[in-house]
Amino acid sequence: MAAPSRIRGPASEPTLASAVVDRLRGDILHGALPPGEKLRLEHLAPRYGVGRTPLREACCRLASEGLVTIEDQRGFRVAPISRADLLDLTRTRQQIETLALRSAIAHGDITWEGEVTAALHRLLRRVPASGSGTLDEAWEAEHARFHATLLGACRSPWLLKFHATLFDQTERYRRLAQAYGRAGRDVDGEHTTLVRATLERDAERACALLTEHIARTTELVLAAHPGLRAAAPEKNLPTKSRSPRAKD
Repeated sequence: MAAPSRIRGPASEPTLASAVVDRLRGDILHGALPPGEKLRLEHLAPRYGVGRTPLREACCRLASEGLVTIEDQRGFRVAPISRADLLDLTRTRQQIETLALRSAIAHGDITWEGEVTAALHRLLRRVPASGSGTLDEAWEAEHARFHATLLGACRSPWLLKFHATLFDQTERYRRLAQAYGRAGRDVDGEHTTLVRATLERDAERACALLTEHIARTTELVLAAHPGLRAAAPEKNLPTKSRSPRAKD
């Protein structure tokens, strides 16, 4: 079963609107358009080679994903970031993705198992960032494919849609924090252990590992980004507690 993905090939003329959405989304997720920046359509039009109408439509679509905010009579802005927002995103993503993973484990067939294994192997062949800290866009693409493929056998299209939106949102935070340095982490080991538990159909362990994996990312982002650090120690950070069993 093929996993849903936002990674698309070259856009043709009939898909101009979608191409603009993808480019604008990419610039927001990659930090080229920073949080809170005013999206002036007259300035963006030459950049994307389109008129204001497709840009306005793209902004409205991204507003529905939470990446853009609409200001009454004042246009659009890139959605701001905050510690509270990231913590909320993290807890919600943990709940949604563990539900989807339980469904995938329950219903995934041998084709899905092969796709998960292949996605892991492709990811392990890449390095997240260079020695200078520059992100490897090929790794980023394979990382997104890996997480989508892991959940690909889930029978709920809604859970997969929510996963795609939440993944994009949390990845924006991770990318923004990357500029402030990277902490040591065996992310390859985390992904490998997660796949092993998943293919062994150990839903409890797989969901616990996924929950901890997501929480670990958030902990590192909060520690790295100066604008997201807490003024005082907190007790309610996302944890590796297991989520309730999903109904298949």
